[in-house]
Amino acid sequence: MFTGILALLERSLRVDARAWTPHLARAGLMVAIYLAVVQVQATAFVFGAPGLRFFASIVYLNLTFMTLLGFGFFSTAITEEKEEDTLGLMQMAGINPLGILLGKVGGRLLQALLLIVVQYPFTLLSITLGGVADAQVRAAYVGLTAYLLFLAGWGVLCSTVSRNSRAATRLMVLGLIAYWLLPYFAGQYYGSLVRGGMSSHTWLGLLLDWLSSSCVYLQTGVIMTTGGVESPWSVQAITNPLGGVCCLLLSWAVFDRYTQNPSAEPVSRGWLSRRRGQFRWLNPGRPQLNPFVWKDFHFAAGGVANSLVRLACYLSLFGVVWLLALSWGGEQYVVQMYLGFMLPVLAIDASLLVSRSLHDEMRGQTLSALVMLPTSIPFVVYSKLAGALLGMLPGLLCFLATLFGTPEGDKIRDNILQSDPSGTQLGEMALMFSYLFLLPHLSAAYALLVRWGAVPLAIGTLFALITLQTFVIRLVSSSAGNVLSPALARLFWAIAGANILLCIGCHLFVLRRFRKLAER
Repeated sequence: MFTGILALLERSLRVDARAWTPHLARAGLMVAIYLAVVQVQATAFVFGAPGLRFFASIVYLNLTFMTLLGFGFFSTAITEEKEEDTLGLMQMAGINPLGILLGKVGGRLLQALLLIVVQYPFTLLSITLGGVADAQVRAAYVGLTAYLLFLAGWGVLCSTVSRNSRAATRLMVLGLIAYWLLPYFAGQYYGSLVRGGMSSHTWLGLLLDWLSSSCVYLQTGVIMTTGGVESPWSVQAITNPLGGVCCLLLSWAVFDRYTQNPSAEPVSRGWLSRRRGQFRWLNPGRPQLNPFVWKDFHFAAGGVANSLVRLACYLSLFGVVWLLALSWGGEQYVVQMYLGFMLPVLAIDASLLVSRSLHDEMRGQTLSALVMLPTSIPFVVYSKLAGALLGMLPGLLCFLATLFGTPEGDKIRDNILQSDPSGTQLGEMALMFSYLFLLPHLSAAYALLVRWGAVPLAIGTLFALITLQTFVIRLVSSSAGNVLSPALARLFWAIAGANILLCIGCHLFVLRRFRKLAER
């Protein structure tokens, strides 16, 4: 077993050492830390506790990178072997299931831990800047390491029980949503019970307190708001690694059951695509005008059945936002919160659709057949993307119905159009929409470059771009002295125009890369 583990670990480390993406990720993280230091230094005379602000930005940046890393890195550890049909070869070589699991996830976990190790000395600068204690730094990084171990265990479990990487990513997303929502609502319920007079030493109070302390997002807020912590070994630092180990052991227990038939179809046929009787209307039928649009709508976007599921999810999101608003005491802001949640969700949904549309052709090795058709490559690519983006219609309908069909939506539009004499708010909105518009373009470009994780990589790139552009905006605003100046509005529009130029560059890259891959 140990020979197999070492062989898989050595191969994984060699591949990652020769690839450019891990080194680029570490370099990007260092650049982000440097920009954070410069930004804090530039605003040290305006805001207090510069070290705490610098440290908080680094910790939350790490949480974002780790979560994205879990989606595209840990959740594909076993499914990529299923799709390439190589698990049987590993078992024939004498590697048992535990050796496969540890060998596959061990190298990825080590690469992820290096992201923490490489930045820890630079983070100690926050103590020198002031506002942060040494114990807070240790507690935060112990919590980040514990969260990374949980991500690795949960990701390998999702990868083991799922048929393909896309299903594993969906399962991991649902698990991480529960990882945040359950402790949050447990903490809110525990606080209401304590305010109502219940003793915190009852079994229910201890259970709710323990559950609310097991989330790294909530624990990080506690670390940042206190002047110091007694010990870095919090409930979250203990329960998260234990949860990761339990997930790994559960993956070992069910490995043989879920890997008996490891091969997966290159392209799925959508949900409920062959139903009969009363569900016959869900069948894809035959293509009518444009076969590319028809094919990607039914197979990449999931067809009518998946559109109904998306509609139910967007309506359920309104219920979740309403519960969050009730817990915060802001029932009057439900519509604003829902619209704020919907914008990034729609951008991510579009990114998933376009990346799947292009990536399925790479997996199915059908690019060469597509370029042989008597149509141009731009027509094929844009028809495919149009068919995939038809799956966004339920989300767009919910967004537009909320914005134009509710009194709160009318107030939001009136406030934006009437209370902005300098045009700064309109410029800021244009910049925000340029980011949302850029995300699907980056996902389409990365879908033709990497095997897995195009959307998380696109989100990480967008975060880095936002960090750099925010640094420029703050420098200009500090020099202008007026946050509503026309110069700042022009800067917003200029940066938004630069983002649109990046979108055009992504268009050109996708068309050129599509042709290049088809000629191989």
